[in-house]
Amino acid sequence: MHFETRHGEQLRRQLPDGSVLELNTDTAVTVSYSDAERRVVIEHGQADFEVAHQPQRPFRVFAGSAQIVAVGTRFDVYVQHDSTVVTVIQGKVAVGLSPLRPTVAAEARPDRPASIVEVSANQQLRVSEDAWPAVPVTVDPQHTTAWLRRQIVFEHEPLERVAAEFNRYAPTPIEIVTPALRNHQVSGVFATDDPESFIAFLRSLEGVRVEVTAAQIRVFRR
Repeated sequence: MHFETRHGEQLRRQLPDGSVLELNTDTAVTVSYSDAERRVVIEHGQADFEVAHQPQRPFRVFAGSAQIVAVGTRFDVYVQHDSTVVTVIQGKVAVGLSPLRPTVAAEARPDRPASIVEVSANQQLRVSEDAWPAVPVTVDPQHTTAWLRRQIVFEHEPLERVAAEFNRYAPTPIEIVTPALRNHQVSGVFATDDPESFIAFLRSLEGVRVEVTAAQIRVFRR
């Protein structure tokens, strides 16, 4: 089974075993089942999983550098350009480096056991081949999964990162033109399907000018 979303789209599907899969914008996954396991490969993007409890048949997700194994839990996986972020909402998962990655397969040795990290509810783990094993950190999973409610949530984050996140959904891309503005810290809850409200927020920032064209939204320092 193959599922995918285009820019700005989201998708929810119930899988044959009763698990629920939700895809965020610009996401593609392939799902396959056997008697031994349930397997999902995230080609790109972000997905949320609510896994049906089947101890005899593990639920394995391969995403970028990461392999995630769950039995009955709920978790979020976001494949970024340099790492994979795993956030657990309920239960726990076991995370390791994916054997599907060529560099991991090339470095694997039978005398070196694979490092597995357990991630519990309200924890997040960033998986990168260059920094493994990693240590889970405590997070508010409602922020990570705000996209399920068509929102993005930020607390004292650089404006450049907020704009980049919003660009995952917006029909018109936002560019922070003035370098000094890129690290400007902002907080708020923004609707991913309401670009006008985000533009209004940008215009409310002191000393900021916003130029809107058909092709781009440019943000300057006055």
